[in-house]
Amino acid sequence: MRASASLRRNSYRGSALPVTQQPSVASLRSLPSEKPEGSSLKNLETLVTENGVLEFPETDMEDDALQAAVQTMKRHKTITFEDIALSEGVKQSVYLDYLKWEIDTESAFLELPLTIVVLISFAMLAMNILHQEQLYTMETAIERDIIENANFAWSGHFGHKGILQVHSIADFWSWMRLGFLGLVVKPGWLYSEPAPDILGGPDMTSRPDMPTAWLFNGYERPAPVANEYLHYAKVISGIRMRQSVSGAGDFCVLPSLLDPALLSQWLAKPCFPSDLGLLSPEVHEAENFLGLQREEFLFPDLFTIQELTQQVLDMEDGCAYSNATGNACRCEWCSAGAQSLRPWIDEETSRVEISMVVYNAQYGSYTYVSVNFMFNRGGHIHSFIHCLSAFVNPFLRPGPELALTLVAATLWIGALLYALAAELTEIRGAIRNSNAGLRKALWEDYVGFYNMVDWSSIIVGSLAIGYYFQSRIAASAVNELLPSMIDASLKPDANYQSTVKEFFRAAEDMSKAKKDTELQLMFYPLIIMMRLFRSFEAQPRLALVSATLKTAAPDLGHFFMIFLCVYLCFVVSSLLFFGQDLESFSTMDRALHTSFLAMFGDWDWNAMTDVGMLRAAVWFWVFMVMMVLFMLNMLLAIIMDAYQMEKYKTSDATTLWQQILDMIERRRQYIRGERVRLTDVWKTFRRQYAGKEKAMLSSDQLLSVEYLVNTVTRMPEQQALRTMVHSLKRDDILTHGFMTEEQVNKHVEKTLGSMELKIKAILEDVEFINDKLDFFDRLLAPGDAEYDFYFGADGQSHDQASRLWIYNSITAISEELQQNFVRGIQRIGTWQDEFECEFMFTLCERRTERRRLRSRSSDLKIARSRRSWRMACASLSNCWHKAWKPCRSCQMLWRAWTKKSDAC
Repeated sequence: MRASASLRRNSYRGSALPVTQQPSVASLRSLPSEKPEGSSLKNLETLVTENGVLEFPETDMEDDALQAAVQTMKRHKTITFEDIALSEGVKQSVYLDYLKWEIDTESAFLELPLTIVVLISFAMLAMNILHQEQLYTMETAIERDIIENANFAWSGHFGHKGILQVHSIADFWSWMRLGFLGLVVKPGWLYSEPAPDILGGPDMTSRPDMPTAWLFNGYERPAPVANEYLHYAKVISGIRMRQSVSGAGDFCVLPSLLDPALLSQWLAKPCFPSDLGLLSPEVHEAENFLGLQREEFLFPDLFTIQELTQQVLDMEDGCAYSNATGNACRCEWCSAGAQSLRPWIDEETSRVEISMVVYNAQYGSYTYVSVNFMFNRGGHIHSFIHCLSAFVNPFLRPGPELALTLVAATLWIGALLYALAAELTEIRGAIRNSNAGLRKALWEDYVGFYNMVDWSSIIVGSLAIGYYFQSRIAASAVNELLPSMIDASLKPDANYQSTVKEFFRAAEDMSKAKKDTELQLMFYPLIIMMRLFRSFEAQPRLALVSATLKTAAPDLGHFFMIFLCVYLCFVVSSLLFFGQDLESFSTMDRALHTSFLAMFGDWDWNAMTDVGMLRAAVWFWVFMVMMVLFMLNMLLAIIMDAYQMEKYKTSDATTLWQQILDMIERRRQYIRGERVRLTDVWKTFRRQYAGKEKAMLSSDQLLSVEYLVNTVTRMPEQQALRTMVHSLKRDDILTHGFMTEEQVNKHVEKTLGSMELKIKAILEDVEFINDKLDFFDRLLAPGDAEYDFYFGADGQSHDQASRLWIYNSITAISEELQQNFVRGIQRIGTWQDEFECEFMFTLCERRTERRRLRSRSSDLKIARSRRSWRMACASLSNCWHKAWKPCRSCQMLWRAWTKKSDAC
């Protein structure tokens, strides 16, 4: 097991050693290791266990200093988590924090199937209610028909222009009268076009008296029936035309140095500013139904195609021809008030909307068709077609599909209610367990990221239900008006136009409500995605993605600061460089989007060359090198580095299936009475603290195995010990984190360098001892000059001062040698503590980690460290023997000196 090194790190970090050059391995190996003859001391024997732990055999030691040093080393010896749990116990805060984490993790893991069921049920419910494929079919058919078949500029039987070629007011009226009106209001059954002369074959025009209508089997009236559109749909309320205008005013931008009156006389008309149509129209502009006026209706139920064409002509010329010929004006706005000779479209017009409501009985749906023309003040006209559809009743489906929809709706709504009940229960518990106020209790004990995710899912889901009911209410309003609209269509009366107006307003509300519902439903799967990540974090293999993002978050934060700055520089550059020539770069938001697409390979090079091929190439190359080759690859490198680290951590983690099997086995053990549930342990402590979880989690009381067994009912001793050990492991991981392979290598190098420096310090002590030995060898050798000086040729001291000097020198040297020896023993003990605490048990706790490390270069460093440790022991043994020899010599010398002194 991993060592709890933090408990003993201060024992060696406080020692300061001299930093010298590292000794070579050869110098260490050259140290003598034999014990001198005549010495009564034993060598300092050591052994390394299978787990790499350094042990000292329990043998009798004759020297007190050596025995004390070994005992010190044993006190510093690293113990396992199990030893700590048995001898010292575990803090209650650590143990209960582990229990809470285990319970929350298991609860989050068990929510994974529920979250998947919620996602599947919501997807099935949304697909069965919305039926987007059917709506796409109808809307696409209408849009393509208007774009491809509403043509003008006819030459024979072929129209050369369509809605995309409407570039002037005259083009609009040509398209409206010759293309759109005849497309929607069909006078009869259409046949194929005649064959050209070069083909020479017969055609339908050569056949006289072809029927204009057909009564097919089951039809009540011949086809095409009145108001029929695209064979399978019907136009309900005719065609409505309206527009938005910008009033005239003194808004002209004129040079300040010129006379305004002169310029006004030169312009000879006011200005009509408008922001509509500056760029290609977007959806939100077509969905804006406010501020539209000059409303005109074309009623196929009331008038023939010729009469409708005459009405369009009157709108174009402001009834000028009708007034000149004495005919009735069919344009209501043109003939109203003093503006009788004013065309319906003039230079004040900024937007024209042509709308109709189409009902398709094949799918049971309404489609609000809006054909928009945006008149910008540059003189160009943008065209845009937008369709909004809704079903009459989405539950009018076949039996199996309806049953599946109801089951999905029940599961989804039940999951929302369950989540709401769980969050309210958690809020109540947080309030009850806190002694502070409501606001502080919620902020400190409840508010969290995933709590906000749960509330987001509840709120967004509730809003989706609310918006759906709102859309159904709006659709029901249209359904209620449909019978009266049908009656007015079959039997037109004076109230026909008012009924049509009311029906159009209801159709607009239905369209907007349906769009809001789809937008609200779009957000809900994103919230479910966050809930899935919460459940994934409970399983190490599934949490790999979220763990990678968390690990890479600091680097990603710093990277995106650089990325965004560089990216914004390119965006502004593209806006200034291409904005005048390319619509996709003309505004800041469009430039942001277009530049982002360009990073991933989506660009229009032919359009970019409008500013010049060389200029565009320079910008494009710089952009690609900086953003793609550098920035995106750096982003990928950051993510892959974090992924590799997290993958290394989870290489031995439990798989999803194994975790499921473990949970099943724990359940079986609980049934057999071999273990208790962790929730039961948690509830036991809650009862002791009267439900005050905050006080319970902050207590530092030491828990023992016996205490847990006696306190928790039916809790086995093995489970108590196992949970305590796991709590210590988790606390150690939270305190010290996880060491990557790079960090391991750096730590090994640092540890080896520190050990070699300490060995060098011991060798310096050995050199000092050798110097003292040389002195005593000279002192005890007869015939030496110093020997003769102190003792004389006959071995007698010259004077009392010499004898006192020798006595003091021997005493000081003996004490210094003994201190050096004890310090050396303590250093070796410190190495052992540092090596085991900081390396052996950090790296070799698990067998799988040992196997993995042995296949890398780290194992060579482990072996090198062990060799250094054994050589350090050998050098200590030699140091002891060399230190003991002069000490004995000093004692013999002192005895001889005292004898000679007494004799004198």
